[in-house]
Amino acid sequence: MQAIKLKNLSPKDYQRIMARSAGDDRTIMPQVRKTMELVKQTGDEALYADAAKRFAGQNFTSIKVTRAEIEQAYQEVDQDFIDSIRQMIKNITAVQAAQLPKKKDRLVQPETGVSVWREWRAIEKVGLYIPGGKAIYPSSVLMSAIPAQIAGCKEIVMCSPARGTGQIPAPTLVAADMIGLTEIFKLGGPLAIAAMTYGTATVPKVSKIFGAGGAAVTAAKMLALETISIDMPAGPSEVFVIADETANPAFIAADLLADGEHGNDSACVLVTTSERIAEETILEIEKQVPQLATAARLTESLEKFGLVAVVETLAEAIAFANEYAPEHIEIMTQDPEAVVTEITNAGSVFLGNWTAKSAGDYATGANHVLPTGGMAKMYPPLGVDCYGKWMQVQRCTKAGLGKIRKTIETLATIEELPAHKVASEIRFRK
Repeated sequence: MQAIKLKNLSPKDYQRIMARSAGDDRTIMPQVRKTMELVKQTGDEALYADAAKRFAGQNFTSIKVTRAEIEQAYQEVDQDFIDSIRQMIKNITAVQAAQLPKKKDRLVQPETGVSVWREWRAIEKVGLYIPGGKAIYPSSVLMSAIPAQIAGCKEIVMCSPARGTGQIPAPTLVAADMIGLTEIFKLGGPLAIAAMTYGTATVPKVSKIFGAGGAAVTAAKMLALETISIDMPAGPSEVFVIADETANPAFIAADLLADGEHGNDSACVLVTTSERIAEETILEIEKQVPQLATAARLTESLEKFGLVAVVETLAEAIAFANEYAPEHIEIMTQDPEAVVTEITNAGSVFLGNWTAKSAGDYATGANHVLPTGGMAKMYPPLGVDCYGKWMQVQRCTKAGLGKIRKTIETLATIEELPAHKVASEIRFRK
């Protein structure tokens, strides 16, 4: 990598950095749509046909995880993992429980005798997509499922891709079992999204799908929007670091690589006011990458969507960050609290040199399912409120309806909807 002054970034490179991997969705959409339609038309037949090809010779019998498979999974993990999951459950539950909306919001009386308020209800059936193609993500199980449980969702369906043996990785199954999930299916990619969108004889239909994935999963979720709801189009991971001369280059490099190793389509950006920090961070990246088993995909992601840029002021860095709207933003400056007040578009913010990016991924209790690809301009991080919706309620007394009767009947006449007028008028006939 080479550092570049942000103002010297060419329009072509600027567009490449801003777009990240967004273009992939459009190119794969036709094939994903074909898969979605196949599941919609044939249900389980499509799911088992795919499994037969993927797991030939593995004695694959069911796409639903059995109790025996879960018990076997416990034999494949150690006590440190169990203890770590317990701490994650504790911290995630504490943070997410604090987000639970009040069941009823403020009552407003625009006229005497007219009352309007909203009541919050959990979504009854939700689907969780837990990625697993390139890595194992038990953490995503907790991040997606615990808020659903706190919200009060009655049915939680989980899909995650099986690996070469035809099994979901043991850590993922153990994490799901430790929080009581029972509807677990060995499905990945667009097939999983389609199965939860339309429902099959085996996989229940849900009302909203949650969870991050690659370009194909993101494309499938966008197509699912034609039928149900989704949390957000969460795609390939990305991190954006704002740093000044007080930052630690080794820390910056480690955090950039912690995000870049998710996949070869991840995006890693450093914007700094210090040329020294830029150059030393690049040296640290070159030193750290060869030591990591994920070096190949890290190198590719850095080449595709990586950027180390130098700016003259923090204001310039902040403006670029808000336009980029990153999934994760780390602020490693002398006064990060002052900088964060100016950040308007970001999924999750990490303040100071000691708030490692991986802390938010696993252990602080903050959610790591976040908007990507610039979607932080309009989507929030995953939280308890995403698993419910507000229901509007209103009540009129006779006197209250009388006070707004003229408005109702006037508008009904203007809009040529006579039954609307009668619905008000009839209540006052003698």
